[in-house]
Parts: sequence; structure tokens; C-alpha cells
Amino acid sequence: PAWWAGSAAMCLGAYEAWFVLSIWSHLACMLTDPGSVPFDLEVPAGTKTCHKCKGPKPLRAHHCSTCERCIMKMDHHCPWVNNCVGARNQKHFLLFLLYVNLQCIVATISLGARLINTEPLPASPRRPQAFLGSSDAWKAEAREAWRAEVRKRRDAQNASDMDLLVCALVVFAAIIFGLFTAVMMCDQISNVLANTTGIETYQNAPSKSRPWRESFQEVMGRGPSWKWLVPLPLLRSQVKDTS
Repeated sequence: PAWWAGSAAMCLGAYEAWFVLSIWSHLACMLTDPGSVPFDLEVPAGTKTCHKCKGPKPLRAHHCSTCERCIMKMDHHCPWVNNCVGARNQKHFLLFLLYVNLQCIVATISLGARLINTEPLPASPRRPQAFLGSSDAWKAEAREAWRAEVRKRRDAQNASDMDLLVCALVVFAAIIFGLFTAVMMCDQISNVLANTTGIETYQNAPSKSRPWRESFQEVMGRGPSWKWLVPLPLLRSQVKDTS
């Protein structure tokens, strides 16, 4: 139907846009320094020293055994991006979760509608009946045309069954990944609003309450702004130092 063609084009356009943004966010999160504490950092007297990497360990910094460095506001080490999620790349990780989740939603809706609106195949062709006076050549031609139509319908049935199977598998995967990324995104947003991290939550470390705007500005940059939705580099001048 015409409405389905228009809807499919819109879903495809949205999916491709979010796919590009998710890949961009993934690369930005993977390649951005999460907030490694420099070994030559000048810190106030009395600042702790990490007994593992022997570097300074400011407040809210945690040592990552995988990166073998102390990371400012470390949330966790993510195997998806092969990097820590910390003060300088948490924005990119949040956007990565957001756009993957949006892709899953679009895939579930569009392919789910495709499954529901599958058009049935036409009925099997009737075997040709010979009439009195029909020539042998006509009979042979009619039988060959019938066999060709049967083969065509069988091939269409096999292709339709395969399409439905692939659609069902993709919908199932989209639902699973959509739920997983939604849970992770809610957990990340909850930590940002509470001015804490995954490690600090696990350690039951106390957090300082503050307005939601300040918490998000520390992670996303100054705003609210359209730049919050784009994985652009987070400049230190954009972030209010609240550590």
C-alpha cells in the first residue's frame, strides 16, 4: 500500500540517521580519553597516591585494572567500547545508548508492521482440463504453463517464509538489545541526576545533591543545547568544575 511505502521510507531514513549517530558516538567514546589522571598532575598536599599505578588519586578518581590508570569519575570499564566510561566520555556513552535504543525501536515497529501486514500468496493454479477436440500440442503447452506457475508459486512461498523468519529474528534481537540499552541508559541517567557513578553507587559512597541542570552540564556541556544530542568533543571550558 502507498501508506506503507511512505512509512517504510521514513523509518529507513530515521534508522540510517540514528545508525550514523550511534557509530559516531561509539567511536567518540572509544577514542576519547575518559579522564586519565596525569602522573605529573599538581595536586594539593595530602592527596592520596594510588598504590597500584603509583600516580596521584584525586577525589572521585578510581583505578581501572584494565587500563592500568586512575580515571576521574570512572563509572565502569565497558567492553563494548574497549574503554573506560569516565568524566570526559560519559556523554558519548550516553548518546551511544540512546541512538542504539532508537534504532531498536524503529526496527521493532517497522519490521513488526511488516510481519503483521504480510499479504497472503495467491491461490495455487488449477490444473488445466482438456476439452474435446483439443490438440496434443495445446495440451502439452497448457501442462507446461501450469507447471511453470506451480514452480513460481513454490519459489515465492519459500522466499516469503525466509523473509518472515529473518524479520522475526531481527525483531527478537531488536527487542532484547532495546531493553538492554534502555536499562543501561536509565541507570546512567539516574547516576548523573544523583551526581554519582556506578562505582560510587556500588561502594555506597555519599553524593552531593545539586540541581539536575548542573549535573547534566558537567557530563554533556553547557546547555540544554542541541549539542547535547551530538557526540562533539567536550571542552573543559564548557564544564563546571564540581569535583
